[in-house]
Amino acid sequence: MSLPRVLVVVPAHDEEQVIARCVGSLLAAPGVQTRVVVVANGCTDGTADRVRELREPRVTVVDLPTSGKAQAVRAGLAHAADEDVVAVVDADVVLDDAALPGLAAALAGTEPRVGAPALELDLSASSWAVRRYYAAWLHEPHVRTGDIGARGVYAVNPAGLPRLADLPDVIADDGWARAVFAPHERVVSAGTSTVRPPRTLGAQVRRRARIIAGGRELARVLPPDRRPASPTQGAFPRAPRTWRSRLADDGLVGTVVWYAVELPARAIDRRHRRRGSATPWGRDSTTR
Repeated sequence: MSLPRVLVVVPAHDEEQVIARCVGSLLAAPGVQTRVVVVANGCTDGTADRVRELREPRVTVVDLPTSGKAQAVRAGLAHAADEDVVAVVDADVVLDDAALPGLAAALAGTEPRVGAPALELDLSASSWAVRRYYAAWLHEPHVRTGDIGARGVYAVNPAGLPRLADLPDVIADDGWARAVFAPHERVVSAGTSTVRPPRTLGAQVRRRARIIAGGRELARVLPPDRRPASPTQGAFPRAPRTWRSRLADDGLVGTVVWYAVELPARAIDRRHRRRGSATPWGRDSTTR
């Protein structure tokens, strides 16, 4: 019996410090036949060169002159052939050995499915304030209910792949990919995806501002029944927590830290909207 075939698309903008580690871990996954497409988009560093230096026949490099994660994802998906699973993985995310085999098992079948492994946060390099922020974030409804978002990875089976074909130029490509599948079509698979949050509170504010802008974009492009209830919620259409519920869940310090991120992030979003400028797809340089 042949092993499941997995195509992994890695959008990479100036990721020379982490891209070799990312590709190496993907190719080392047991129990699957993995092919990797690294889409170096608008890079000003040696990202593409680091990948080519691996001299790995299972890896393809696509070099795009301009940056943009959505266009990078579309370029990578164009390389899909007859794989059993197609995954999109952020360059700074670390998947454990069970993640790709787990996705292959969870997404098997003829019905459209989207999936992601369980989330693990590596806060070892983050400041005290960032750690307190994420302690509160773990109480968010979409986190508590085990949704597939915020993993830095999502994957589809062949039946689900056509739904990604019309991915628009949005910040939250993962939110869009999640939203075009119904709740019963979303699967949390075996294995873990380790995400490294920002080191500093300022970097976390900027990250949150991108999430808010991404939620606003999704509210414009998604069908009404798939839109977030509030632009500040990102891709998760659930009622936001109130300051009272935050006090009950997170205590005074956790609530203060949450709003120390939330309020300036919303201000950044308002400033961009007043100026008529789009919030760009960005990456957190403090984790590299």
